[in-house]
Amino acid sequence: MESRKIVFVDNINNRLIIFNEYGLFDCEKPVSRHPVDVTCIDANTIVVTHNAEPYHIEIINIRNKKMVKMIKTSYFCYGITNYSGRLIYYETGSGIQTVDITDESSVTTVVKVEGEHHWNYVTKSKDKIYRTDQHSRTAKCYKVTGRKNCEYKNKSMLSSTYGVTIDNDSNVYVASREITVSSYFQLMFSTSVVC
Repeated sequence: MESRKIVFVDNINNRLIIFNEYGLFDCEKPVSRHPVDVTCIDANTIVVTHNAEPYHIEIINIRNKKMVKMIKTSYFCYGITNYSGRLIYYETGSGIQTVDITDESSVTTVVKVEGEHHWNYVTKSKDKIYRTDQHSRTAKCYKVTGRKNCEYKNKSMLSSTYGVTIDNDSNVYVASREITVSSYFQLMFSTSVVC
């Protein structure tokens, strides 16, 4: 039986820190400069985005700690998720992109986002894509077709948004670097977004 892993990105030290399913340190893996986000393809393969040149996404086998593939991108990449053999990621200057894991030449723009917006993260659930937007301090929901479905805005809670994830009950969780104590208590009771 394959044991599960928990993988953290260490942006400062350019590495992944890997723990076993019980939270005990397993190993670390050096990666290219400025790793930002990570998602898994399967039990042994993960994908890492970077916000430094050369612009790329790395696919890494964590069992043998080797890079499997490098997918070139046009600019800085931030949030990433895997859905049905396609990577969904945020690229500055382009927006939400998708690329086939096996054929990295087929990049498609799902949501166009103009300008130099950095530190946007994405996640996917069923027919929706969720994105945090640090610039506008919002969490946005789109249909997989790219049409905006809804937006959550609360500047006191989303003052410096970063990661986003979703659970099996469709509750959306947004990580924010700056949060006041009063906002924290509001956030505890506002963790789900219904779209």
